[in-house]
Amino acid sequence: MVNKHKKMKENMAAPGPETFEIKQVVMPLEGIHCASCVGKIESALSRLEGIDKVSIHLPTKMVFINYNEKFISAADIVDKIEEVGYKVLAVSSVAQREVEDIAMASIEKEKEIFFVKFAVSAVISLFLLSDFLIDYSPYTLMLLTTFVWLWCGSHFHIGFLKSLKAKTADMNTLVSLSSSVAYAHSVALTFSLLPGGAHSHYQWHEIAMLISFINLGRWLEARSKSKAGLAVSKLLKLAPKFARKIDADGDKLIPVEEIKMGDMIVLRPGEQVPLDGKIIKGYSAIDESFLTGESEPKDKGPSSKIYAGTINTSGALEFEVIAIGAEMALMKIVKAVRESQASKSSIQSTVDKISAYFVPAVFLIALGAFVFWFRDSGLSMAANVFAAVLASACPCAMGLAVPMAASVGFGRAAENGILINNADVFERVNKVNVVILDKTGTLTEGKNKIIKLTPYEMEEKEFVKFLISIQNKSEHPFAEAVRIYAAEKKIKPEESFSVEALPGRGISAIVDGESILCGSVALFKNKKIDIPQKAQHQLNEVKGSIMLLAIEDVFQGYVVLADEIREESIGLIKQLKMMDIMPIIASGDRQEVVEFVADKLKIDRYYAEILPEDKKQIVLKNKTFDNKVIMVGDGFNDAAALAEADIGIALASGSDIAISSSDITLMHNNLSAVVDAIKLSRIIHKIIKQNLVWAFVYNIMLIPLAAGVFYKPFGIILPVYFAGGAMAMSSVSVVMNSLRLRKIKL
Repeated sequence: MVNKHKKMKENMAAPGPETFEIKQVVMPLEGIHCASCVGKIESALSRLEGIDKVSIHLPTKMVFINYNEKFISAADIVDKIEEVGYKVLAVSSVAQREVEDIAMASIEKEKEIFFVKFAVSAVISLFLLSDFLIDYSPYTLMLLTTFVWLWCGSHFHIGFLKSLKAKTADMNTLVSLSSSVAYAHSVALTFSLLPGGAHSHYQWHEIAMLISFINLGRWLEARSKSKAGLAVSKLLKLAPKFARKIDADGDKLIPVEEIKMGDMIVLRPGEQVPLDGKIIKGYSAIDESFLTGESEPKDKGPSSKIYAGTINTSGALEFEVIAIGAEMALMKIVKAVRESQASKSSIQSTVDKISAYFVPAVFLIALGAFVFWFRDSGLSMAANVFAAVLASACPCAMGLAVPMAASVGFGRAAENGILINNADVFERVNKVNVVILDKTGTLTEGKNKIIKLTPYEMEEKEFVKFLISIQNKSEHPFAEAVRIYAAEKKIKPEESFSVEALPGRGISAIVDGESILCGSVALFKNKKIDIPQKAQHQLNEVKGSIMLLAIEDVFQGYVVLADEIREESIGLIKQLKMMDIMPIIASGDRQEVVEFVADKLKIDRYYAEILPEDKKQIVLKNKTFDNKVIMVGDGFNDAAALAEADIGIALASGSDIAISSSDITLMHNNLSAVVDAIKLSRIIHKIIKQNLVWAFVYNIMLIPLAAGVFYKPFGIILPVYFAGGAMAMSSVSVVMNSLRLRKIKL
């Protein structure tokens, strides 16, 4: 539940001693503009006892905080943030739609304020410039400029005073000091030259234009920033705010916040699913395109799961709520995107360290330039140079270079079903030269079909009965093939007990009081179960996957399963090779089966008959040769290998988002997204480098120019208003360059 700030503190009760744990809170802020602001808040909060982690997403001005409620409360965190000069707009445990709306409304409000102040200061600047043609009274010029300096630049001065109180410095410090020094200098000149003051008024238009240009830049920046959070906003708007709850009197439309687990909901044709649920009554086709990427609606009936944000295209349904709030698939996606946007890459951490010293360094440079020019040319030149250096320096461009590109990139990826879970991915993926791929369900459809069933010593019906009884509750791809086969033969499973899954090997259980074992040839050899010579010869000729059955350690027969190679697998391998990335298969399947798939896909290297834990060793082995390795798997059996790889890419079904062990999760179970993820990550990395080069080159070039380094040899000096305009445009250029990611086609 989101609380407006004025109601927050009274709503935050102290936690009970028995419930202490690490909690996350999300807060949209007002007043943060640059890397210095971010550093100031992070530094202040990190010093508090109980703060576990602080991440600030500058483009959308949201702070994500993990804290231990035993030592600190959310109210204490709010107090600290406001103590250092920033306003907390709301508090939430998750990135709810209301939080996003508040954050975006704040940016929209800021955008309007900057536009009005820019427009007013621009009109007055034009009037002041007309003084070159019409000789106005210096008092008139001073009064107009005073209004611009005080009102149009008020947000800079307020920010400066807050920074002063907190004993820190940021962009507001530079702009406020720059305009104030220029203003004070102009006032002194005006009064000292009265009544004539032939040229003293030329200073006034520079002050007005300085503030006008910076407000223009801030308006354009705010306008662009509002687009950075569009991806998450779109996701949050997928889920309706109301649901039709079934009660004794029929159904009633109520807010989704009032719905509880187990409640029954009615869904009419054409409506969006409000919460995750399990269908109890009715049949329909559900459009799950945002989750799965499939354009065709999926048929659903009793016991089928449906997810918030998907669309009921045809029949009426009644479903039981199985997930609410942060536990819904949609909210897990939102959380993943938001956390990835708030994460920091090593590049960003380095930039933040530089930014922490940037403003003080600029002030010292400006002070040094002032002293030099005061001695060399007097107060007028010294004041101009001092103001120009402060106005030209731009911590905003540096602060936005990485998070803006990352934010837009994360959003663009999410729109294409690619969840990038860590900002460091962009740096690591650039050096990747090996991709290890699981076979079953990755390169193949993962929809196995029984093509041959050979029982020994018993009838086929009895053989299938034992087979379905042991496999009925298993989640293995082979188990689904057995269930389908048994259903076609109308054979029902018996109750099974002491079921034990043997990862990569098989499964055991007790059925009808007998010990049943089902699994691979390797498992049977390990258990020392004899396989008849006739069966061994037959198995050697088989090209498909094999599953053996034994009762009381006596071989009873085998099943052959086939799995089709995905259509997109061939295209994936071709594209990887074109990118100079070597594909490798790692599979637990038989040598003959893996060899067949590798041959079809023209993959030279493969590993067969390996256990899930062996995949981690294969990743390590390939990393030892100075390779950068991507592991592509299902996110469950391959969790260890995904975590060990330089980049782990998990293929999910949309709802089963296995993001904990992977760096990238592909919600749309489509292999072409693997290449898309690599391409997009590389493009984002390229944009980040461009932004950083521009931000640093700009400051390296403009600050010496503003300090008057080129004045004596070439007669070049940077006017204050031009310095301010250049500073504003540097931030805008970084933002606009980042927004190019929104138009990139994958």
